[in-house]
Amino acid sequence: MSSLYVQASETSERPSEANVLRPTVQDVVRPTDLSARIFALADYQRADFSVCLGCKICASVCTINDLGVAANPQDLLVRLFLGQSVHEDDVVVRNCMSCYRCTDACPWKIRIPEVVRAFREELAMASPFEKAFKGSINIWGRVYEPYVILRAIPFLLMQGYVKHLHKWVEYAGFHLPHKVKRGGS
Repeated sequence: MSSLYVQASETSERPSEANVLRPTVQDVVRPTDLSARIFALADYQRADFSVCLGCKICASVCTINDLGVAANPQDLLVRLFLGQSVHEDDVVVRNCMSCYRCTDACPWKIRIPEVVRAFREELAMASPFEKAFKGSINIWGRVYEPYVILRAIPFLLMQGYVKHLHKWVEYAGFHLPHKVKRGGS
């Protein structure tokens, strides 16, 4: 007998409705191996997502939607909770900027950017911004904003982020990184 199903009566010899194999609740919402790894990487339990109210406040404040993309982080959480497949072309997984606006707005403070990072790590994908960010840290030992912006320009152009570039330039303030003086020099 398959462990995926339960049988109501093991002793009855007559076929009846009680003998019919029926899926258990665990089978209906069984998380996939990928889901289990995502939960572990994001430091969540599957039950933690059961509190999601479906209010979609996360979607209303999502930065991706400012660019005209229809992103709904709550859909990602529901698919993960139900053990459904999520692919690397998912709009939230592909474009999340990890701004935590969704987390700040969520009544339960679900950390969606951490779930997205776990997906990206598990699917071995990183956004160009993340690659530029990590490259800056490897080169200078800190985030050097002009380098990050210049490395991410092709991505920014293709995704429509350029209209926000002037705000980033004001914020970043182009400057050369300062060398740290060593003692005794």
